[in-house]
Amino acid sequence: MPGLAPHERRSGLLIPVDADSLVGDFRNRYNAATVARGLPPHVTILFPFARGANVSETYDAVLTAHFATFGPFEAELTGVGQFDRFVWLAPEPRERFVDLIGATCSRFPEFPPYEGQGGEPEPHLTIAAVDASAATEPITGIARCELQPLLPFRFTVDSVSLFEEREDATWRATTRYGLG
Repeated sequence: MPGLAPHERRSGLLIPVDADSLVGDFRNRYNAATVARGLPPHVTILFPFARGANVSETYDAVLTAHFATFGPFEAELTGVGQFDRFVWLAPEPRERFVDLIGATCSRFPEFPPYEGQGGEPEPHLTIAAVDASAATEPITGIARCELQPLLPFRFTVDSVSLFEEREDATWRATTRYGLG
């Protein structure tokens, strides 16, 4: 089976969150495809970003300078939310994530978030993807029962990582851009 050609490979700017102790089992049950492709728990800053192999080589200097203008901050996952087909955890302080997302989207208008679908991006850490034929509410309820009692989950935001899709459709972090 042929792999993804370099021009087909996607990339994204993500904040990995070391939250496997909190959400690992849940993600394995309800977001297994994402886990299998190598994406860790994360808050998306901009997806999709540029296409092609070795995106980091093309954008390294611009991304380094862009993210250096933001200071690191303490954050926490505080509650369970849902979209039509996704269940997620809300990161706080929401305004800091919104500012980071908004400034990055403004800096790279040629890459509209989620390809222009869905309006303004909402900061979130996805824990479940629900098939179009299934209801999201039952999984949201399970997340509230299992995960809500374990919140808040604290973490530090001190960088944004560029993740690039590989030929076999798995993802890997290629470059980490420090904040501040």
